[in-house]
Parts: sequence; C-alpha cells; structure tokens
Amino acid sequence: MRKNCKLAKKKILITLIVFILLLGANLSFGQKGFFMKEKKLYEKYKMSVKNFEKGKQQFHKGDYKKAEKELKKCLKVFSQHTQAHFYLSHIFYKKGDFPQALEHIEEAKANFEFMNRMYIFAYEDYTSNLRKQRDECQAKMLNYKDKLSITTDQAQRSTYEQAIHSLESEISTIDSRLTEPLPPVKQTPADYFYFHGNIFFKLKEYQEAYAQYLEAIKINPQHGNAYNNLANLYYMGKQYQKASDCLNKAEANGAKINPELKKAILKAFEK
Repeated sequence: MRKNCKLAKKKILITLIVFILLLGANLSFGQKGFFMKEKKLYEKYKMSVKNFEKGKQQFHKGDYKKAEKELKKCLKVFSQHTQAHFYLSHIFYKKGDFPQALEHIEEAKANFEFMNRMYIFAYEDYTSNLRKQRDECQAKMLNYKDKLSITTDQAQRSTYEQAIHSLESEISTIDSRLTEPLPPVKQTPADYFYFHGNIFFKLKEYQEAYAQYLEAIKINPQHGNAYNNLANLYYMGKQYQKASDCLNKAEANGAKINPELKKAILKAFEK
C-alpha cells in the first residue's frame, strides 16, 4: 500500500514538473515573439529615417510640397513615426486643411510613447555596434602586438607600434561612448499640445483648444504662446479678469507675452 502511495506521489510530482516546464516554455515563446515583433518594427523605423530626414529638411527650407511627399513615404514604411505626423500636421495646417492637420497631430501624440521604445532600440543597436567595433579593434591590436614581439626589423616595429597606439586611442574613444547613459524617456512635448490647441481653435472647437493650451502650460510653464492663446480665449469670451490673470501668471513665470493682447485686455477693463 505504501509502495503504491509513493508511486502515486512520484507521478504527481513528475506531472507538476512537466507542467511547470511547459508553462515556462510557453511564456518564453510569447516573450520572444513579442520581442521579435518589436525588432521587426524597429527595422522598419530605421528604413523610414532617410525619408523623414529628407522631409524635415525640405520643410525647414519651406518646400512643403516636397516635404509632404517625403514624409508620406516615411509613414508608408513606418506608420507610427511620431515626428513625421507632427510635421505633416503643420503642412496641412498651412494648407488650411484643418481636419487632416488634426488627424496627424492626434497620431503624433498617440504614438509618442511607442516611439520612445524605438529610441531605446536605436540606443541598444548603437551600443551593440560599438562593442563589435571594440572587439575588432582589440583583435587587431593583439595581432599587432604578436607581430611586434617577434620582429627585429626597426621599420616594421615602428609601423606596428603606431598601429597599436592608434587602436588604443580608438578603443578609449569607444569606451567613453559606451559609458554614456541611456537617453531619458521623453514625455510628449508642450508644443504638441499647443499646436493641437491651434488646430482646434481653427475648427472653432474652443473648449478643446482651451484644454490643450492648459496641458501645454502644465508641461512647460514658460510657454508664452500657449499663455497668449489661452488669454485670447478668455478675451473672446469677455472674461477679462481671467485673461489678465493668465498674462500676469505668464509674466511671473518668465514667459513672453503679446503686448498688443495685453493692451486690448487693459482697454476692455477700462470700458
């Protein structure tokens, strides 16, 4: 009877061990699959960078037609590219197509956190390449040191010594770069909310614009343009005290305000 009990316990134990191992294997597979998915997305992100940089360059030159073309190519490769959406939002805003501008600024904000992960992958890729370069330099240096130890030719010795010195300098530079900290995780910039507010303003959705300007100021208490536009909304609603308080707060925080707007608010008070 005892023997049967022992066998039964043994079977249960083996079953539990197999179950745990299988569970672990499934979890590992799931994590690996998720990791591979992000790696593939990162490869797409790298492919999209060239078009984005071209689009950004054309945008700052004022050639919005070419900029739009390149930025759309960028998004065709990697649809989550936050900055490409941000620049396209500005282009459509300039064209007066505010619904399209709104669509792109919302995409830009929605994908900002995801893009942070792409930047982390980019950093890991960068450090991985640095380590490979270091290993290659180390191998070359050891090879030159071996040659130096057996040669008696003075000219050859001088050549090897120079090569070793150059590789040591290169390794030192790489080591310095490898000690650079991981770039901090960024939060959605105040300008994204500010510009979102401007689009809502053009669409005459003033309550939504108000909320976006408030968020921009919360992120950057010195965002003068957000304060000015918020004060203007109060002014339009004949809330002159709130408009004045808004500009006073802006000045207290060192933000640059619109002097003409301040005059208009003071004049409204006088009336």
